[in-house]
Amino acid sequence: MALNAVMLEQGTRHPVPLPNENFLYHCSGVKFELKSGDGYPGDQLSLASSSGTAFISNQRIIFLPATTTHLTSTTNQSHTVNSYTIPHTNIKDQKFVQPLFGANRFEALAIPVANGHVEGRATLVLTFKEGGGFDFATIARKLSERIQETGEVPAHEEELPGYEGPQDVLPAYPDEAPPGYEQR
Repeated sequence: MALNAVMLEQGTRHPVPLPNENFLYHCSGVKFELKSGDGYPGDQLSLASSSGTAFISNQRIIFLPATTTHLTSTTNQSHTVNSYTIPHTNIKDQKFVQPLFGANRFEALAIPVANGHVEGRATLVLTFKEGGGFDFATIARKLSERIQETGEVPAHEEELPGYEGPQDVLPAYPDEAPPGYEQR
């Protein structure tokens, strides 16, 4: 996981894709929470953003707050959430929570990456206040299953084209009787 390490396309709020990256889904109106530490005072990190956009690609999950500046990790603002990214290989114990009252949320254990401005394992919580959480969690689960099966991130994760039958439809039965066949 990396804090403030997402490059944005100039003049937009869209992340710059990595090589071979395909964005599969994005959802606005998402609340972001990241909590790490074991509960001792001074040994924990708690980051939050009340609203933003969550993106999921074939390589990573990205969160951009509603008010994003074009700052990256080189600006030394490690406790200001301008962006958050985590590769699918660093996400464990995913679950989709549908409470009786309140918004659906995606929860996971996030394992840090080197130079990501976050130390130790953390709990990632994305709360979908305006819907879209089920679709997001379904895509994340499918990608996680695929990574567990193959051990690597899929290069492209696109839907296969629909089946189209043959254009010249042949009849299901022959027009003529086979040779040597006589009706009685």
